[in-house]
Amino acid sequence: MHAQDVVTPEMVLPQLDAILKRAVAQSPRMISRAVDLEIAENDLIASRAGLLPSVGGNYSFNKARDKRGDLAGRLDVDKVYYNFSLNQPLFHWGERRNSARIGQIRETIAQGQYRDGYRLYAQELRSLYFSMILGKLRAKRAAFQLEYNNRLLQQGEERLAKKVISEALIFGIRIEAERAAISAERAIFDYENIKASFSRLTGEPAPSDESIPDSIPALPPQTTGIQNVLASYLAQAEIPSVEAVNFRHSLAIEKLNLANQKTRLRPKFNLVLGISQDEQSYSLNVAQKYQVNSQYVGISANWTVFDGFSARSGVRSALAKIRQLEGDYKVLSDRIAQQAQTQARLAGFHARYASINDRLLDSSQNNLISVKEQFARGVIAQEDVSVVQLGLFDHQINAYSTRADYYSQVSEFLGTVAQDPVLANLPLNK
Repeated sequence: MHAQDVVTPEMVLPQLDAILKRAVAQSPRMISRAVDLEIAENDLIASRAGLLPSVGGNYSFNKARDKRGDLAGRLDVDKVYYNFSLNQPLFHWGERRNSARIGQIRETIAQGQYRDGYRLYAQELRSLYFSMILGKLRAKRAAFQLEYNNRLLQQGEERLAKKVISEALIFGIRIEAERAAISAERAIFDYENIKASFSRLTGEPAPSDESIPDSIPALPPQTTGIQNVLASYLAQAEIPSVEAVNFRHSLAIEKLNLANQKTRLRPKFNLVLGISQDEQSYSLNVAQKYQVNSQYVGISANWTVFDGFSARSGVRSALAKIRQLEGDYKVLSDRIAQQAQTQARLAGFHARYASINDRLLDSSQNNLISVKEQFARGVIAQEDVSVVQLGLFDHQINAYSTRADYYSQVSEFLGTVAQDPVLANLPLNK
């Protein structure tokens, strides 16, 4: 079994799958993260600019009064000067290419963070969707409890009026009815809050009660599949988790920075070509003009011979960062491997808990069927059926909660091993 064969929440809840796909383009959070990608793309363009020629120049026009040694007095002079040139880096000991490569790596990091951000967002949506299903069921259970307590209260008031029960007994019945009313109101309040939170997270209107499923499907048998995914993950030479990949990218950046630091005291050569003009015109004698127009091409060299030991300090600092990252990466690799094993084990625990609660749910459903049959024969009262129905609600809530915990844990595990199928919703270039 491959990772794509491990069942995740959206595979058993088609409504959630459609929401997750739409969220890529319309969720406020994902729109914000898309801006980070645009920033990274522009930073890449800026980092590549060092490989391309630069064109620039300057122009000046001045009116001056000059005093010349060969003439008496001061003369009015018009001075015009301009210089335009193209400068193309020729040989910088790989520094420009390294800087461009750093820009590419940083864009790759941004893309990985975008994908992981969507995965975390999807996980939050999954959890909130389960909360809506459970909130709907809890509101339904609270409404049934209120109806049951109100029925008991009505019966109690009638018996009190007939002097069958005392004031002390009716007091407890009234309190329970009041408590049930508060619980029902609170359950609806919590349910609506969950729907509002879901709406804010998705950027869509709050889902209607009819569109929210009444149950969370039972678990498929996939313990072996999860263990196979874990074994394949641990067998890899390099951990593919986003955090580990970003660490490797950061290490690559520091190695390129180290290479750049080592070139700081070496001469850098550029190809230069351009045109310049220097002109001076004397207003007293228009024919008396000085002008030099020059077109040139050649190679220029810039060489910093001594920078106060700044380059040497930069090299030592880069080496220290590399050693630090290598040590941290080893710790990170061990931690992520342990985390993946822990999450796989926790998924197994949740599956076992869910199995118990599913059996209790089946037993409660069968019990309700039996009690209804007894009620139909007139053996028991309606209140007895209501008590069993309330018990069924409780078993449903417990069973659905453990199923939700299981699906959430499986999704977390797939995210840790970088194989969450929800990432297929993203465009290929993200």
